[in-house]
Amino acid sequence: MPHTIHLKRLLLALCCLALWGCGKANSQAPTLSAVGKHAANWLVEHRRVYQQDPASCTECHGADLTGGITKIDCFNQGGLASCHTGGHGPRRVPHALPFTAGSLHGPVAKANLVDCQVCHATAGGPGSNPRFNLVIGSLTAGCEASGCHNLNTPAQPEPNAAHPVPWTGHSSSGNQINACALCHGADFGGVASGGVGPACRSCHTSLALGTLPTPGTCVSCHGNPPATGSHAAHLAIAGIACASCHSGGGSGSANHGSGTVTLAFPSTLNAKSGTAAITGPKNCSAVSCHGGILTPVWGSTGSIAVATDCLKCHTDGTATPTNPPQYNSFRSGQHAFHLNTAGLACTDCHDMTVTVQGASHFSGLATTSFELAPSATMRSYLSYNATQQSCMPPVLAPNGNTAGACHSDRRSW
Repeated sequence: MPHTIHLKRLLLALCCLALWGCGKANSQAPTLSAVGKHAANWLVEHRRVYQQDPASCTECHGADLTGGITKIDCFNQGGLASCHTGGHGPRRVPHALPFTAGSLHGPVAKANLVDCQVCHATAGGPGSNPRFNLVIGSLTAGCEASGCHNLNTPAQPEPNAAHPVPWTGHSSSGNQINACALCHGADFGGVASGGVGPACRSCHTSLALGTLPTPGTCVSCHGNPPATGSHAAHLAIAGIACASCHSGGGSGSANHGSGTVTLAFPSTLNAKSGTAAITGPKNCSAVSCHGGILTPVWGSTGSIAVATDCLKCHTDGTATPTNPPQYNSFRSGQHAFHLNTAGLACTDCHDMTVTVQGASHFSGLATTSFELAPSATMRSYLSYNATQQSCMPPVLAPNGNTAGACHSDRRSW
């Protein structure tokens, strides 16, 4: 009996020793969490670990990485998107090979540069900028050190952009918030924001940090709104935009990039007296919205009292060379008699405070028509009939001048 017990104890010890040998931890194996998961950034980090020590991966995933004791196949994750599909050897890439030509990888990178970051870049660059310097395949020095897309390192102080320079069509690139930030800084502030490319605001001067311009709009580069000269006065008018006076702008066009201001008026702004035109530096003529002001001065200061300064915009349009008829001329009906003979003021008959459905006498200068019909501004004491175009005012003139007494009977305009 004692001999039997001794043999059982010896066998038990040998079994424990064998199990200990099988279960001995590999100090070089990747660190796993308590539930057997790799680190959150393992998608990027596993390449570095595998290159340094392939055994640390094959120990669990098998010599051919098709599962091993983990039963997790590196090449087939149940139909889920995988980094290791459609290529050669244990490292399979998600695109055709070779792929170094700009005509091949350029469109893919333009659509979403972040997709390239998973395999070709590592964290650790300045600010938000990753380093595209991983050694992979034929890129024995990585994208950066290959000289195609260097990122302003001491060895290569001049950065090469991963896109054409200049790139006027960059508004069409995909995923700008992430892709552009890779080189232009976390909030597109350039070097100051941790990037290696220039700040986007070096061109898009009105942008707030961290925002992208709206393609095709002038204010993505120019002030929002432009404030020089008479810009503010023009842009405050409903219906007036940059394109009302400027041509050649817009996304993908470099027509205005030379610094020359390109001016051109659409035909809708032609005055009744002729075609709208630029007559000299900061001077225009025959623009309908300026009415009787034939040659307005760009950048002029001052203001117009709308209730009293009517003749600063409206002229009688007597058809003389210096006073041609305009769309807002007051040559109709009995204007000449009432103003010149009777000595009445415009505001004796017209109430400039009237608005109808939001339209006022000064709204909608982008068109030649009246957004507010002049008949709607006639004062109530005139008993004006818009259909008959007639009125029957009181005996005394509105200005109290008995010498200029109004007619008490109804008369046609």
